[in-house]
Amino acid sequence: MEQKQQMPDFVRKIWSSIPVTNRFCFCVSMITGLLVHFYMLSNKITNLDDIVCVPGVGGGKVLGRWFQEPVHDLFSPWSSPALNGIMALIILSIAACVIVNTLKLKSVTGAVLVGITMMTLPSTASNMYYMYLAPTFALSILASTINVQITSKYKFGWILGAVLQFFSMACYQAYFGLSASLFVLVYMLMLIDGGNILIIVKKGLRSIIGLGIAMAGYLVSLKFVDLSDYKGLSDIGQTSAGDILLAILRAYHRVLQYFITAPESFMKGAPTIFNRLLVVMAIGLFTALIIKKKIYVMPLRGILILILLIIFPFALGLVYVMAPQLSHASTVMIYSYSVFYFFIIALMERILSVSSKNKVLVLFASITFIALLLEFYASARVVNNAYYRSYIAQNRVMQYYNRILTKLEAAEGFKYGEPMTILGGFYPDPLPVSNHNMNGKELVDFEGATLEDLLFLPTNRDRVLQIWFGLETGDVTMEKKEEIMETSEFKQMPSYPADGCAAKIKDVWVVKINEDDSK
Repeated sequence: MEQKQQMPDFVRKIWSSIPVTNRFCFCVSMITGLLVHFYMLSNKITNLDDIVCVPGVGGGKVLGRWFQEPVHDLFSPWSSPALNGIMALIILSIAACVIVNTLKLKSVTGAVLVGITMMTLPSTASNMYYMYLAPTFALSILASTINVQITSKYKFGWILGAVLQFFSMACYQAYFGLSASLFVLVYMLMLIDGGNILIIVKKGLRSIIGLGIAMAGYLVSLKFVDLSDYKGLSDIGQTSAGDILLAILRAYHRVLQYFITAPESFMKGAPTIFNRLLVVMAIGLFTALIIKKKIYVMPLRGILILILLIIFPFALGLVYVMAPQLSHASTVMIYSYSVFYFFIIALMERILSVSSKNKVLVLFASITFIALLLEFYASARVVNNAYYRSYIAQNRVMQYYNRILTKLEAAEGFKYGEPMTILGGFYPDPLPVSNHNMNGKELVDFEGATLEDLLFLPTNRDRVLQIWFGLETGDVTMEKKEEIMETSEFKQMPSYPADGCAAKIKDVWVVKINEDDSK
């Protein structure tokens, strides 16, 4: 009797070949990501860039992010959360597994904490707000983490690592700081673990060479791009030594502010309380590990660890040195701050591996574990409050647009398809539909989180009507709008919601909101 040929069980073989820590890390990362970002994934929460840029990438080339466009074409050009959001979570979960391997975390606890860290970061939520670029950002992060993994592991890994870092920067420059921070942490841990000093120094030099080549290559690529000056990133490589020195000091200062002294508006309260506690716990764990490993009797090793420890906060805030004119980095730009939590997770695992019977240190590590979970929950709470507030803002403004359109529909002779626009504004006063601010003040520093005013900007109202209401507004330029607002007919019109606030002026249907856009 002939034996039946069975198809090889590829999935089972692949799954069984994956280390258990990576399995847990990936699965917990995905579950955490789906839970934390469920509100964003199950709704379409837009923001200013999301409205203006789709189906493209927005600034892209002029912001020095020339590789965004080909990557963007792999995903939804219309910023669909069901595709872009899920793909971003999958890619970030893979990046978490890479970090687990790079830091040589052996416990399931340490592995899942890395994944939870990445999914609860406010920076991840900021990426999600820019849903049309969320998977592109995630791929850039993944490329940066792979660079660190292969450069620190293989003798010639820095060559491919430099290429990956180059393309990562061409998607989003600030993740260069993520790589630098991870490199510092990896070599610090290697020294603590007793690795050969000469080998570690060689690895460090190769890492510097790789990062240098990536940065140099990227700067050369910018010679072929006409850059804008968004947040100072166009000044990379074009500043004086004095400015760089000030930027280095600023990098240390901003990291200190974020975690301890002057947190971002959205981090005030519980997230900062737990961050301060975690800083204390990190100092305690680091000191205990140095003592347990008796590194104080190995001067050269100790000096190198101390140097890397001093460099560590600088690496976290490296974006300020990359763009010295940048006074305050956006939430998207500070993804490197995640490495602070990876540092604590690695210390916690290593202290337990050498002192599992020391009840005091076990208790200390347990408190650290609880503090990490509380920090992650507090961050997840911040993220969901931001999502909900932006959803409310979107609904308020869309209903406001609807009510304004009824004035156009009621105007005698109005026909859809003819040029139309909404003129006038309330700046610096808030929109009428945002007078009840809810928790809007907490989101001032939260990059991407959108309040009402940013969905009703005079320059972008036509785009909202096109995308969200399906209306053809015609080619009404800013010059045309200014010309209309200077007419006596516009000046004599009553403002919305009064009767007569809609009329046809110079062949354009106009709804008057206020006298001009500065009021």
